[in-house]
Amino acid sequence: MKRLLSRLLLLSVFVALPAQAGDVIKLAPGGSAIFSLQENATTGYSWRVDQAASRDLDILAISDGGRGGGRRRMVGSPSVRHWKIRALKPGHAEIVFAYQRPWEPAPVKTRSVEVEVAP
Repeated sequence: MKRLLSRLLLLSVFVALPAQAGDVIKLAPGGSAIFSLQENATTGYSWRVDQAASRDLDILAISDGGRGGGRRRMVGSPSVRHWKIRALKPGHAEIVFAYQRPWEPAPVKTRSVEVEVAP
């Protein structure tokens, strides 16, 4: 039973990640996509959009879709953070995500995704 549950959890993590970090998301104006990254919020680590390191975010509307998966009360259990990315106008943007604890000065890692918006 434990083996089956661990396989299902692993599968659900891969299914929940429609775009991989470093990928290019191509959208038409008005189109949208979900971008997801695994995090461990129970230990204080979470992903956020690094506004200063990102480029040309004015062509996008990015909303935090919250967390999913994992057992939120168990320390060390992973979860997945989701963002909805909506294209506002044509152009090219780079979204940089920072993984860090809010009280620490620097992220432990960063991930980026390129977004191309074309009619």
